[in-house]
Amino acid sequence: MRLKRVYIKRAGGEIASEACFAAWKGFSAKAYPLDFFEWDELTGRHLSLARDTLLVGGTVAIHKALAQLGLPIPPPLNVPESLLSFTGRKLWPTTLGEIRGQFEAGSAPPVFVKPLSSAKEFAGQVMTTTSDLARVRHLEDDLAVQAAEPIAFVSEWRFFVLHGAVIGTAHYKGDCFTHPEAVAVRSAVAAYSGAPAAYGIDFGVTADGRTLLVEVNDGFALGCYGLDPVLYADMLEARWCELAGLV
Repeated sequence: MRLKRVYIKRAGGEIASEACFAAWKGFSAKAYPLDFFEWDELTGRHLSLARDTLLVGGTVAIHKALAQLGLPIPPPLNVPESLLSFTGRKLWPTTLGEIRGQFEAGSAPPVFVKPLSSAKEFAGQVMTTTSDLARVRHLEDDLAVQAAEPIAFVSEWRFFVLHGAVIGTAHYKGDCFTHPEAVAVRSAVAAYSGAPAAYGIDFGVTADGRTLLVEVNDGFALGCYGLDPVLYADMLEARWCELAGLV
């Protein structure tokens, strides 16, 4: 057992989310010592955090815990460079100001935009007109973003990867009877250079049957989407220990 304690987030006295509930079940089955915390206990630095104390919560909560421990905060994985060939579309780094300028000049085709280095500014979205930019008008022009050619998926799935092996999958959008091609998923997992110990890799299927990479999400605060609780706890533990230098 590499962990001495697991803190699980509550909100108003209740377990904060489905993912937190799954973690509670999983770590309980693994017989780990468990405690709960509320948001103000974390932000007020009232928790006895340590490298061997795992914290379960959303991305912002984990970032705060890592910062309090003096550990580096990992950037969003988005689409790793080694997996660009699996996307089937053009992706490029730019700034919000450049996107604004193109739309104001009337020269921009529809484009999918998401923050490049942090997920907290806004949720990724397709920009089609200048009115779409109103949702991000409070953000500065120099905000780094990832732009991509929009693509329509008829079905989207998440694959859970632990130590390089797919240990589960979940359908989360679109037609549940339209499945990604297994060979494409396995090939992407094998090609992922420098992958973290645990992560989720999302694939979509297009109307013409292509299986394309959507994005990769880090395993430290990953939605569980019904994954077996013990496997989910295994993923959280593996990624936390990697981030905390316990491997």
